[in-house]
Amino acid sequence: MAIYRPSLRGVALAALCATFVLTACAPAATGTRSAPYLLGRDAAAAARPGDRIYVQIDMPGEVFGLGAAELAGRWQPWTPTLARAVASHRFSLHDVIAPDGWELSIDRAVAFLTTGRSAAEIEFIVRLELPTDARLGGQRVRAQLVDQDGRTAPIEIVVQVNR
Repeated sequence: MAIYRPSLRGVALAALCATFVLTACAPAATGTRSAPYLLGRDAAAAARPGDRIYVQIDMPGEVFGLGAAELAGRWQPWTPTLARAVASHRFSLHDVIAPDGWELSIDRAVAFLTTGRSAAEIEFIVRLELPTDARLGGQRVRAQLVDQDGRTAPIEIVVQVNR
């Protein structure tokens, strides 16, 4: 009976594969531009003084009357049944209520339109910058999302500031 002894190359390859598998399963850092907090689905956003965090806010297009016609010429195929269009130019933030020194801005707004539907879904990513002397504890930021036609929708973000 032969005894199997893996080569050093085989052991190294197995270790490398295990590293890739474990890295792929690890959660991404939440609150980043590529993995924003999901408003209404994640717990309060966590941040430290001086941080910049990103929050995703999903809204039905009916809130702003946004459909296929409003973004004509901007739609691009995304999947076989879904198109997307950058809609950042249509929106702004007004009446921001935040602790002193906090900055809130729209990073991007993207509309998604499913085949057969007349209204789009809108994904807003907002950027929140905390000052280096931000007060610790739970903080609220409120604002109005406003479209170019004057329609509004309120937003509220809860942030837990820790050291």
